[in-house]
Formats: sequence, structure tokens, C-alpha cells
Amino acid sequence: MSVTPNTTSLWTCGSYIQVIYNATFHVVSGPSGGTIVFSYTINNGRSQTMEKLTILPGQRLSNFTFTWQGRLPADHTYPEPGGVLVTSPNTQLSQMVSPAGKCR
Repeated sequence: MSVTPNTTSLWTCGSYIQVIYNATFHVVSGPSGGTIVFSYTINNGRSQTMEKLTILPGQRLSNFTFTWQGRLPADHTYPEPGGVLVTSPNTQLSQMVSPAGKCR
């Protein structure tokens, strides 16, 4: 998991910002490929959105990006940590990531 921007300390509180979360899936694809079933969250796991990625034969990596956008609140409650939970073909929970720092 990675996040862009990696800090919010360059922004003034109240500024509008878009945060891009990127999940990189490392896969071992069989001769017929497959499907990764997962959910992603942008609010530290309180809600999730289901997704699927098709893996092509021989594919080793697949990326999925998702975003949060809004105004940076002075209480520093957003942006929240984001991550993914893979449910198939096996279960795997990513680390949760969010920009470091606090708006000024």
C-alpha cells in the first residue's frame, strides 16, 4: 500500500485535497489467470467497498487505486487510513496507510 501525497503538512487546514491510495497485488498466476476479490476502505475499516481484479495468465503484479477527496479539517480527522482486505483466492489484510503530518 502507498498513499499520495505522503504528508498533509504542506496544506492549510480547510484546503481541498485529493488523496490517492494505491494497492499493489503480487500474484502467482496460473496458466488460466484468475480473479482477486477484495474490499477497500478509506475510513480506517468502518466501511468497505467490494471490488474484483482479473489476473491474466503469467501476470505477476496488479495495481488498484482509490481516492478520498475533501477539505482538510482543523481537527485532523481526515484523510483517514486506507487499505484492502483480500478475500479470494486467499485472505490477506494490507497495512493501513494515510498521509503523515497535520495541516497548518
